[in-house]
Amino acid sequence: MSTFIGSYEHNLDAKNRLFVPAKFRDALTSTFIIKLLPSQYPCIQCFSKDEYDAYAASVLEPYTDPVRQRKKQFELYAGATEVTVDAQGRIMIPTASTQRAKIEKAALVVGMGDHVEIWDPATFNAYYDAVSAESIAYEQASEAEESVSLERKANGDYLPG
Repeated sequence: MSTFIGSYEHNLDAKNRLFVPAKFRDALTSTFIIKLLPSQYPCIQCFSKDEYDAYAASVLEPYTDPVRQRKKQFELYAGATEVTVDAQGRIMIPTASTQRAKIEKAALVVGMGDHVEIWDPATFNAYYDAVSAESIAYEQASEAEESVSLERKANGDYLPG
């Protein structure tokens, strides 16, 4: 399994083709799966075929009810597309996917550990800022809670549970 890190900005060309950085292309292989993520993360995910099979199996595994499993299958497979990298290192992205992900011209290709995501740069930056603000607030709250706990312990107010 490859670890995808970093981010690279490239433009879609007039035929909706996007250059995939060589660093990512090598691990994804020449033919891989792209999938629109229909959730709070408006982006396109990219997986090697093997990684996508493993991802899909892990998502479907907890669903034993056929109706719920069917909905998950629809979510996993209906919006997925197999793409092949051309000689210039580009992939063709379906127009419906770029429209739903709000990618018009510029695209940010982002490593996400076990997969790659393609984002509209402004949407990614807004999401990144929100996640960063949440992380900072969480860290500050944790530090404040720890400080109060240490102060209580130092004052003898701490009773082990």
